Amino acid sequence: MPDFYQHSVVSTLHCLKEINLPEQEKMLAEQAEKRPITLVLPALYSELESPALPHILTELKGVPYIKEIVFSMNRMDAAQFANAKKFFSEALSSDQHWRILWNDGPRVKAIYDQLAAAELTHYTPGKGYNVWMAYGYAIAREETRIIAAHDSDILSYDREMLFRLCLPTAHHSMAYEYVKSYYGRVSDRMYGRVTRLFVGPLLRAMIKVLGNHPLLEFLSNFRYPLSGEFSIDIDLAEIIRIPGDWGLEVGMLCEIYRSAATRKVCQVDLGNNFEHKHQHLGYDKATVEKTPVPKQGLMKMSHDIALNLLHNITSEGVLIGDRELKAIRLTYERLAKEIIKRHHDDSIFNGLDYHRHEEAEAVEAYYASFDSASEIFRNRQYSSPLIPNWNRVNSALPDLGNQLLQAVEDDDR
Repeated sequence: MPDFYQHSVVSTLHCLKEINLPEQEKMLAEQAEKRPITLVLPALYSELESPALPHILTELKGVPYIKEIVFSMNRMDAAQFANAKKFFSEALSSDQHWRILWNDGPRVKAIYDQLAAAELTHYTPGKGYNVWMAYGYAIAREETRIIAAHDSDILSYDREMLFRLCLPTAHHSMAYEYVKSYYGRVSDRMYGRVTRLFVGPLLRAMIKVLGNHPLLEFLSNFRYPLSGEFSIDIDLAEIIRIPGDWGLEVGMLCEIYRSAATRKVCQVDLGNNFEHKHQHLGYDKATVEKTPVPKQGLMKMSHDIALNLLHNITSEGVLIGDRELKAIRLTYERLAKEIIKRHHDDSIFNGLDYHRHEEAEAVEAYYASFDSASEIFRNRQYSSPLIPNWNRVNSALPDLGNQLLQAVEDDDR
């Protein structure tokens, strides 16, 4: 039986039945005439050689409601950029409008140099800046009302996912300003370890220790807070800041909490089990003892998420001292161990493999990540790595948007 449970704060739109996709896409295309949609795909050059991205492009062929696709890319040289242009031109339909935003190319790099000179931000290669610069491009184009974004490594991608992601922001009678996706991460076993074993238990631990603050309640309403798929109204995209590190998804939700009415926010079931790149844990007890700040893998991700959460809840006026940090850590440890038992039982119930030792080892890694984040937070060595919103950037550098458009067009030629 389909699940139709509604959370206390954020509207949840479920996948309750099969739909007539061609008919629904036609309806969405009519809605998108008044609210044009730009699709952003942050990507590395290496993903052109993976099985996921070619499959995604096949699914995107002929989608009638997307006005423009922006491939916001980095980690490629001039020869690779030329190859990427050839790759996309062959993979997409001739009538589809698309552009590559080459973030570490010389022309866009000159844009980042201006931002650094104005002391607005300093470019760090990664998904955060790829998404942020694509925002700036879409805003400067002045031809879109909605930005949709999803990752480029989704092996199980189909075009119905994109339809479900875009409809709530584009349909006039729903008109949500921000849509967050959720989905299953199950094959022969459960994946999504950072969400299952770290973010969920940590939020519950923070609520137990700090009280049910509205921000914590908001975050805890999302079934998959680390999903990388969303759609957003262009006016909201212009005023929110986003983190440039692994705290991107959680930090973005915190910004949405502050900038949008909760009735204008929803989460949508994309109706499929997602299969994409699995990050390694990056945990070694000896290395952790010598180098307490994680540098890679899921430990680095959980470290950045913890810092982001601590910073954001403190910025809401909640005092977090040594006693609270210790209590959160110990409460998290207990809740995480309890959740392992629940996932074990759920796996047996569904005939899935369950590797209890690996799950316990992951929780140990997340203890260490939270400890390192707490130490940095306690010693005030951390400032939120939020990239300024485009409203501020365009105020400080009024011609930057035009320069960005010109840089992308010159690269395309």
